[in-house]
Amino acid sequence: MPKDFSIQNLFRDLEYTIFGTEVHQFLFRIAPLGEGALVLEPGCGCGKFGLAYALRGCEVILLDIDHEVVNYARRIRGALNSLLGFPLPVQIKVGNIHRMHFAGNSFDVVFNEGVPQHWPDEEKRQGSIDQMVRVSRDYVIVIGNNGLREEEQEADRSFDFTYKGMPPRRKCFTPDELETRLKKAGLKKVNVEGISPGKIEDSILIGGYGRKQ
Repeated sequence: MPKDFSIQNLFRDLEYTIFGTEVHQFLFRIAPLGEGALVLEPGCGCGKFGLAYALRGCEVILLDIDHEVVNYARRIRGALNSLLGFPLPVQIKVGNIHRMHFAGNSFDVVFNEGVPQHWPDEEKRQGSIDQMVRVSRDYVIVIGNNGLREEEQEADRSFDFTYKGMPPRRKCFTPDELETRLKKAGLKKVNVEGISPGKIEDSILIGGYGRKQ
């Protein structure tokens, strides 16, 4: 369902960006980048993760296929710029994860949360990850809902997504599938973890990652 672009959500997403979440902690542990690193978040949504990297001094490009979502992310960037008193090094663009017009090996880290799982179609499911690996020169991180959980399996069957450019149904990755697809895309030292505390099969979110080097 489309995001409610309310003032309440704007303040909430600003809070997430500044103070972080479990996902932020996971990203910064796997890819602890700082001043001058180049970061790409395709399928950025509100941009709260990529913008958090910008607060650490990284140069960030946020990409989303939905114009309304991109405009919302720009509002959050504008609010952060006003709070800081200077512009963050962040570009926010409309773009398609399957047709990213960046040269290969352009970014130090390419990541997203909840994007490749939106395509049950085999070609697009793998293709989104392949594109992320193509434009990265080091880290690639894919975060999504845990397909081992019955709740997520039911959601896969019942959700009706209306985001622009995405099919109405999703298919969450199991940890094994996510690991397999990251390896198939050419990453080395691939690992998949549960992001919430506890056993991986109980974690609501899983994160898979690897490096090209």
